[in-house]
Amino acid sequence: MAADVVSLLVALTRESDDLPLLIGHSMGAGIAAIVLASRPDLVRAGVLEDPPWFTRPPGDDRVSAKDTTQQWVQGFRDDLDEAIARGRLEQPLWPEIELRPWGVAKAQFDLSLTSPEQIVRQTPWVDVAAAITRPTLVVTGGRDDQVLVGPLSRQRLTELGNPHVEVAVVPGAGHTVRRDCTDAFHQIVDPWIRASFRDSSKHASSGDASFRGEASS
Repeated sequence: MAADVVSLLVALTRESDDLPLLIGHSMGAGIAAIVLASRPDLVRAGVLEDPPWFTRPPGDDRVSAKDTTQQWVQGFRDDLDEAIARGRLEQPLWPEIELRPWGVAKAQFDLSLTSPEQIVRQTPWVDVAAAITRPTLVVTGGRDDQVLVGPLSRQRLTELGNPHVEVAVVPGAGHTVRRDCTDAFHQIVDPWIRASFRDSSKHASSGDASFRGEASS
């Protein structure tokens, strides 16, 4: 999947000299992070919404719960309207406009993407984070029991000390930050994206090929 993103970005660079900004959520954020770390020549910056950068607490050797993804997805395929109605009750903070596209996407989900061969991490996430050299904003939620980039992962990122990676926590949000707290998400992310484009333009005009944007949120 990371290779697919790289192929798309290579095609885009043939069409324009302007590098894109890469945004991803969950598994998509993990893929975006790999691309940011491995091919910084193809992107100007990145926004990672709660990537799979999970840190298990010391002594926590619990066995993962049985995967019920197939049954869950089948519910969307069997009765989309009912599944959307259930999502509306379970996620009362989500904007109404998000619910049907979310449900349709779940019904279309390719279950092969959850196979171990697809999702295995070839490189520890902390090494990926250390290798990022483009401005990158990691956005996670404040509901620590529902997010992947929780307190332990945020501590590891702080200790890593990569100046290109910054973390923003949205209070009250879970794993889908942009849906749980839409206004707060955009109040952080939108100015950061504008600053990334503005700073990259300044560096381009000054002939700085190394490009390091200083973003603010």
